Formats: sequence, structure tokens, C-alpha cells
Amino acid sequence: MAMEELLAQLREDRYARYLGIEVEEVEEGYARCSLTVTEDMINFLGLLHGGLVFSLADVAFSAASNSNYLPSYALDVSGSFLRSAAVGDTLVSEAKLIHTTKRTGIYTMEVRNGDDLVALFNGTVFRKVSGK
Repeated sequence: MAMEELLAQLREDRYARYLGIEVEEVEEGYARCSLTVTEDMINFLGLLHGGLVFSLADVAFSAASNSNYLPSYALDVSGSFLRSAAVGDTLVSEAKLIHTTKRTGIYTMEVRNGDDLVALFNGTVFRKVSGK
């Protein structure tokens, strides 16, 4: 699949669109996504919901991993939440390929609010081999 076609499909992802996530850039093994924090994204403690931060990182992870091998399926993701963000802030997630084999890929996903690191995740994908 051509990169432009993949980018168009990613931009039509219903869950990402529902959350307000914009897929900004996709290159082989790399993706950048963003969203602007709204009141609806704040949890009962008055902080940005961790699930939203994870979803932003996951969309970038999916875009980056499927940009160099389609289909790629998440096997695991782990990470740390380092700080929150406020209503009106724009969060940016970048996912980058760190290592790949014929069947797996390892990626890092950073979520930032300007220069501030909000969260850091690592993820592994399975690469489906045709006919197997």
C-alpha cells in the first residue's frame, strides 16, 4: 500500500476522529499525531485522563508500525505517565521504530506538551506473514 493511501485510511479511523486525534505525518517506521485537550478529556480528579494519553500514543504506534509492514498487530505496550496537561494544551505523540525482525517490531512512543514529556511508552507488534 502506498504511504498516501495508508495516511488517508489512518485519517479516517473512527476512534481517533472521535477523540479528536489528528494524524499529522507518517513515514516508514515513524508517525506523529496530535490532539487538543478539551474539558471532556479531564477525569474526576481534574486531571487529563490517562486513557486519552494512551490512545494518542496508540494511534501513533499503529500508524508507525503499519507504515513499514501491513498488517502489524500490537502484542504489548507498557509505559509511564510523567505529568498531566490542561484544557487547551496541544499534545503531540511521536512513534519511532527501534528494532524490527521479519515477525516483530519494537517502537517507542513519546507524548509531549511542548517541550514537556507527558508520557513514554514502548510497544511490540506482530507482523503477519502471508499464508501463515
